[in-house]
Amino acid sequence: MHNPTVNFKITKLEAQVAEPITLEWQGKRFDAGPIMIDLDEEIAAAASQGTLDYSQRWAQAEFHVTLSFPEFAATLDSLGAAAELTQPLRAVIRSEGAILDDHSFALSGGCDLGAHPLFPSPETSASVLPGI
Repeated sequence: MHNPTVNFKITKLEAQVAEPITLEWQGKRFDAGPIMIDLDEEIAAAASQGTLDYSQRWAQAEFHVTLSFPEFAATLDSLGAAAELTQPLRAVIRSEGAILDDHSFALSGGCDLGAHPLFPSPETSASVLPGI
């Protein structure tokens, strides 16, 4: 019997959001530069995983990632900011979407951000929009 469901582990992820976001810090607005997204190496590799359900043509994935802002971190460092402000932001991305005819995916979903002194929870949110 053929099982239409495939479970997988995510072992590598390198992404860059080139469209900058504007951050406000100490009353000043900064262009954050590109956002780098990588798998969080401090979380067990098994934590980033997903499921492909070909019977429903539906994919789900959970990624434990770090979000870093290298240009903005360099700016903060040059201003003498505390080292904790330049550390990556940890997050969990939970996304789902259709399995397309060419076997690619159109995933989107929410992003739970970890604690970070620069990005207070009540004022910060993130999500993944479907690809084009």
